[in-house]
Amino acid sequence: MSFWSYLLAAPFAVASISWLVKRIFPWISEDIAYLKAFVSLLSRFGKFEASNLILYDMLQKRAGEQGDQRFILFKDEVWTYKQMLWWSNKCCRALRSEGLEPRDKIAMFMMNEPAFLATWLGSMALGVVPAFINTNLRTKSLLHCIDIAEVKLLIVGKDPSLLEAVNQIKEDLQERNIAVYVYGERTDNCWSFSQLVDKQKNEDIPHDWRGERAFSDPACYIYTSGTTGLPKAVKVSSQKCFQGGVMVSLLNPTSSDIVYTPLPLYHTSAALLGFCGTLIAGCTMVLRKKFSASNLWPDCRKYDVTIIQYIGETMRYVCKQPTTPDDRKHKVRAILGNGLRPDVWRTFLDRYGENIQVMEFYAATEGNVAFINYHNKFGCIGTMSPLMKKLGNGAIVKYDFENEEFVRDANGRAIVADTNEPGLLVGKIDKTFAISSYTGKKSLTEKKILRDVFKKGDSYFNTGDILVCDEHYHLHFRDRVGDTFRWKGENVSTNEVSDIVVQGPGIKEANVYGVEVPGSEGRIGMTAVVLEEDELHCKAFYDYVCDSLPSYARPCFVRVTDCLELTGTLKQRKVALRKEGFNLKVVDDKIYFLDNDKKLYVPFTAEMQDEIEVGTIRM
Repeated sequence: MSFWSYLLAAPFAVASISWLVKRIFPWISEDIAYLKAFVSLLSRFGKFEASNLILYDMLQKRAGEQGDQRFILFKDEVWTYKQMLWWSNKCCRALRSEGLEPRDKIAMFMMNEPAFLATWLGSMALGVVPAFINTNLRTKSLLHCIDIAEVKLLIVGKDPSLLEAVNQIKEDLQERNIAVYVYGERTDNCWSFSQLVDKQKNEDIPHDWRGERAFSDPACYIYTSGTTGLPKAVKVSSQKCFQGGVMVSLLNPTSSDIVYTPLPLYHTSAALLGFCGTLIAGCTMVLRKKFSASNLWPDCRKYDVTIIQYIGETMRYVCKQPTTPDDRKHKVRAILGNGLRPDVWRTFLDRYGENIQVMEFYAATEGNVAFINYHNKFGCIGTMSPLMKKLGNGAIVKYDFENEEFVRDANGRAIVADTNEPGLLVGKIDKTFAISSYTGKKSLTEKKILRDVFKKGDSYFNTGDILVCDEHYHLHFRDRVGDTFRWKGENVSTNEVSDIVVQGPGIKEANVYGVEVPGSEGRIGMTAVVLEEDELHCKAFYDYVCDSLPSYARPCFVRVTDCLELTGTLKQRKVALRKEGFNLKVVDDKIYFLDNDKKLYVPFTAEMQDEIEVGTIRM
């Protein structure tokens, strides 16, 4: 065969080999594209790590390069990169003036506002670690979160309801010698942090003020219920902040992009992806005090938003808003978040624009396994092809839903779930894929670790989540397991709620679980109780629940029963209770419904059940 014959045949041979590879490995082209983008992110992240950066350093860099560019938009306020740096410098000096030193802890009890970000950045410049407190918490839960962070100082945001909540525990705070500062006027119990900040200089902070800080040291504490017990404070390192931030880079943001963040900054999504991602990309963030479905699109038009952050529930509420002629009049090119159910996903694209990219992702605050829907595949959270499985650390194992534990074979090892079979997601723990520890006793972190999973001596992070991998290697989120359910964008620990409910008036025993509601995302709280007397104290129990629990964690349904079933290992059985829910067709026990209009628990009726199913009663 002549040289020219070989030359002419070469393109055909290359095309044939390419066709054959795609035929045998149809996922390979997508994997290569993702890995190429991911390697670019790793290279960028490696530079951050090598320089031992903190977010304050990144703010200094941005202020130097693009100081007059808009950074934070809030209501009618505009904060440039330079102005936010100056404010952060003053916050740092204010904290130092009160005697705080590197590695001290403070608590931030603040709703979304620019002051939250300035305070966080200022504390980092001093090496102080802030704990982000959920603004829905009250009394015992609020005090618990303050206690476990071992804070020296509490900073309260501008919203009056927050100061009211702090006043409920003022004696407890005084006993712990915790000083309270508020953004606003000084009160009898609180110093004014804003007045203290105003007195300070806005000059850059010397590097040595932060002390010796490693990339792996905590930049903040973010609370999670995990799957067991009371809320835990997760140590979120600078490393984790930059890892979350560079994820936004997969959307190829530029300085002209505007990110809309209506999610609470005390959660990972808004703090790490929204804020850190905006700062790293050098673009602009629109901050909203609270999420509002009716105001989302007006806000997007007002600020020319290009990227929206979401959780699944938020998009469902948005899609339930009345249609308008302006539904497609916007500049949004992508939405980024997690928990978007397929029905909402489809409705959102059909209504607001099929060309909007949906970058659904999966991650946990303390976890070591994550996925992202880089290729904009409908309904999935990422992929787990043979190549990605080899390079990653995640595995989906068979799960026993009745006994709430993963299935082991005859040798005591986990069994990988079959294609399209729901299973428990676990993440291998090693030097590359470490987990973030909780504050306090090591046993708290240990409870999230599974040992001897696939071989003796190995360890895996228990995500507590059920996933499915289909025949195309696309991953789909199915549900949460164990002692946690999700409602109104919040993870609710059933053990924590049970501990509070069982102390309520007339309650002898309590088993808390989440139940599905037609047309709603996640699960709503329900409790089965054994009473000390014959009847539930409807008014007294309602008042107790409202005083003791945030709104999203209050049991909406109370099932009164004679006894609570236990497993062989003396755990409360929840599977049957969850399946039966509040369905009066299968439940013979009396059920009560939390009626916020009447401010008491009322007997639940078949008519009320019908109204919930058709959407007349909104949950």
